[in-house]
This record gives sequence, structure tokens and C-alpha cells, in this order.
Amino acid sequence: MNKTTLYIGLNDKKLKRQIIDTVEATKIVYSIILDCSDGGTIYNATGIYKHDDGTVIIENTLRVELFDIDPAVVERIIYRAKIALNQESIIKQTEIVTSEFF
Repeated sequence: MNKTTLYIGLNDKKLKRQIIDTVEATKIVYSIILDCSDGGTIYNATGIYKHDDGTVIIENTLRVELFDIDPAVVERIIYRAKIALNQESIIKQTEIVTSEFF
């Protein structure tokens, strides 16, 4: 089974700070996921990274896990989330996992 994980930082790409609060951003992503697919799991996380100039950024991040989802649907979710949250990029990680429903 394929598992896709998206990492969506919440800082606005132009203002370089978070302008949509985490709860509202989560609701936006829920809506996008449910509009495009059958569902997923969202976690709150914290991203850290350095800009080329050495500036350290600490950013609220949503970690989204999607199982057995068509890659075209994932791309649609990413595209819509980038627009809705004004993101420069979203990290997509895909792996093959063994999962069972009980």
C-alpha cells in the first residue's frame, strides 16, 4: 500500500509569518482533503529550517498522511493547499508500507 505524507508549513510565502491560525488552516486542509478524497490524518508539527542567508525559521506545520491514494489526487490536494494557504512549496513523501484494517 502507498502512504503519502505531506508537510505543509503555515508561514505565508510573502509575509514570512503565519497569518492563518493553525486551527483555521487545519479546517481548510480538512475541507480540501475531503473534497478530493475519502480522508486522511492530520497532525500538528513544528518545522525548522535555515534560509540561504542563515536565518533560522521555526514554523507551525501540518503533517498530512494519506493512504492508498491516486497520485493525481495528491497533486490536486497539494495545488489547492498551496493556493489556500499561500505556500511556496509543500513537501511530499511517498513510501510503500504494509498496513491492515482491523
